[in-house]
Amino acid sequence: MRIGVLAVMVASVSGCGVVSVNERAESSGARSSRQPVLSCPASPAKKVFTAAMCLCGDYRAVGQGAWVQGGAAGLNGSLDVVGRHTFSNDVVAYGGISGVGDLSVGGNLSTNGRVDGVGAVEVSGDLSAASGVSGVGRLVVKGTLRTPEAGAWVGNASVAAKGPLEPMAGPPCACGAAQQLDVGTIMATAIERNDNRAAGLSLHESIGDRQLTLGSGSYVFDGVAAVGRHVVTIDGAVALYVKGSFETVGSTHVKLTPGSTLDLYVDGDVEMVGDSSFGEGASPGAVKLYVAGERRLSLVGSQRVVGSVYAPGADLELVGDSTFEGSLYARHVEGVGRLELKFAAPVVAEPGDELCRATPVVKGID
Repeated sequence: MRIGVLAVMVASVSGCGVVSVNERAESSGARSSRQPVLSCPASPAKKVFTAAMCLCGDYRAVGQGAWVQGGAAGLNGSLDVVGRHTFSNDVVAYGGISGVGDLSVGGNLSTNGRVDGVGAVEVSGDLSAASGVSGVGRLVVKGTLRTPEAGAWVGNASVAAKGPLEPMAGPPCACGAAQQLDVGTIMATAIERNDNRAAGLSLHESIGDRQLTLGSGSYVFDGVAAVGRHVVTIDGAVALYVKGSFETVGSTHVKLTPGSTLDLYVDGDVEMVGDSSFGEGASPGAVKLYVAGERRLSLVGSQRVVGSVYAPGADLELVGDSTFEGSLYARHVEGVGRLELKFAAPVVAEPGDELCRATPVVKGID
């Protein structure tokens, strides 16, 4: 998977942590002490992860379909249903709804376009379509059908009530340039102010085929490239900035100890290949990955991501079955496979938390 990411974040505050790099005992020059934690690294997660799914463009994946549970889904573009798609809450597909397959919505379904397709559409709440509905198959609306014209559905149609159409305020997701996080300023601030020196790390560190453990603090790395079981263990409240590519092949990429949190920013390509888990051990919502720029985010193989992704300019490409426990914010979703998304509100460490207490001693680099 390749995703270009211009890292996004509010200004970070130096923290104190424990860094353990297995094969760097002497060459890294670890300090015996450092400045105490002033605060946990700041996180923008609660501002951006408010829905289960937000797409600045279209959903056009082909395969077994999608299963979205626990939160609303918004698309500024269109929803192309190929396979079975199940949403437990409200869905807004501003550009229209079409395709061949089954669509089940547990809340309201709204579009500024048209609902048109072959298959079955079942809506537990209201169905609002500014350009009407048409298609062949089965249509069930348990609430109110709101369209500007008579239905042109060929097949079985069951509608509890009909009512007037209410104009939509606009696309559901904040995707304009002025609405997105200030990537350049955030990354520049992190490079200038971080915990690398206090932890005995240079600003030109790269993570390869080795085990790395990071305690609470803010860290900057040139890149991540590894093959194997897992690359990084997070033990605390951590903000991790990767200035280059993030490339891994294996079964686990990032692992967290109980209660830990991670905000991961990558300014480069990201590629994950294999039947893998990203965020192993983490509480849902504790891992946040921020991506900016017109890039691609690809998941190849059976992928389990315990975390949220913010990538309003990136295309998410799915090849295989992918599971997210958090929130998904991207441009387009496309590919072959099944997408399973379980919404979880973001988990952010606060300055008064145990994770953020001052620990002015680095325990060493093994």
